[in-house]
Amino acid sequence: MCASPIWRRHSPPIGDPLVIAPRTFLVVGVEHKRAPILLRDHLQGDESDSLHLLMRCREMGLDQAMVLATCDRCEVWAAVTDEARAATDITALIAEAAGHEVAEVAPQLHSLSEDAALRYAFGVAASLESQVIGEPQVLGQVKDAYRLATRSGMSGSALDAVVQAALAAAKRVRSETDIAAQSVSMAACVVKVSRQVHGKLDNAGALLIGDGDLGELVADQLTEAGVKRWAVVHPVVMRGREMAARRQAHTFTPAQLGDALVDADIVVAALDSLKYVISAPLVEAALKKRRRRPILLLDLAVPGDIDPAIDKVDDAFRYSFEDLERLAMTGRKERAEAQEAAYALIDQELAQFRRTREERGAADTISTLRAHFEAERAVLLAENPQMDGAELTRRLVARLLHRPTLALKQNQPDTTLDAAARRLFGLDGE
Repeated sequence: MCASPIWRRHSPPIGDPLVIAPRTFLVVGVEHKRAPILLRDHLQGDESDSLHLLMRCREMGLDQAMVLATCDRCEVWAAVTDEARAATDITALIAEAAGHEVAEVAPQLHSLSEDAALRYAFGVAASLESQVIGEPQVLGQVKDAYRLATRSGMSGSALDAVVQAALAAAKRVRSETDIAAQSVSMAACVVKVSRQVHGKLDNAGALLIGDGDLGELVADQLTEAGVKRWAVVHPVVMRGREMAARRQAHTFTPAQLGDALVDADIVVAALDSLKYVISAPLVEAALKKRRRRPILLLDLAVPGDIDPAIDKVDDAFRYSFEDLERLAMTGRKERAEAQEAAYALIDQELAQFRRTREERGAADTISTLRAHFEAERAVLLAENPQMDGAELTRRLVARLLHRPTLALKQNQPDTTLDAAARRLFGLDGE
């Protein structure tokens, strides 16, 4: 049974019907599983791009929305009153941001609502929907996206409730399961392998290709381990400059990758390009210029960025994601077990969220009903200040029962509305 929509109460004008506008939680966007090329080439912007997309959402009529734009996804999370229209509008906005026609982009997007959207959002916050399960960056990215929405006046009670519940669920997952151990242990494993190949890392030069979350985590670990000289390569010029600024690094274009490899003792590839960006001939040429000083190549992309043929090149040491996963002793079985335990917690948190939301919805409805009755009484008193009590109460009863009477007359006997009225007013003697 589907959960009821998110409800938002509006104070009704005096004499008007009760207005309770349903809010549906909606997620529309692109993620790494469905459309990695579209995501990588067109939708990996900075905060200003997210803000622009957020403002376009406002112009389209959305008032509770946030934009989550990372290397794994570009999505709009929103609490909406018209699901179909909102999904269509958001799809058009993402196509606009990507610089493509809607017909081209729409098949590559995913659109989730209510239960499916809630479970997905909780999973994203807990890093269960990332390329590397358990990576820690996404929780901060969700918080940053929510802060941007709040600063921009695009938050609201319905969206707030979802985000806060998702963050609480993510905290439980990280503290009560082993899901976070995989990425951390893998990064530590990279440092160990790097020291085995190069000894002390103080004089080592490193090259970061792409900005995948695990790549950033590994780069941070290598920096803490002593690596000071960094270079970066990214196909999006502005993204490359941002990466370089964070690491005080030199930037190279993809066309200059061969030059970048010459000074790279450690290569961290996290571009997720769906094709090899580092070939055996490219590495062989770099090794000749390096006078055969060894190169450690760490391929963190799935599928890989580095050609396995490099394994036949002397003085080149390639480690795939699977290699590092085995070394870190976090294989598929352990990962699957950790995911299962994490999603069990997610489902518990979802159940609690639904219960809380339903209770809040009932409280809001009761409050609105009381306010409505009081408003009707005030209007009647203002219109008939000299009327005696008996006539006043008779008219008040008639006025309060007018809309319920019309609704019941239009309703078929013994259906939900009829049964609800009997239950609410104890007409069956209960």
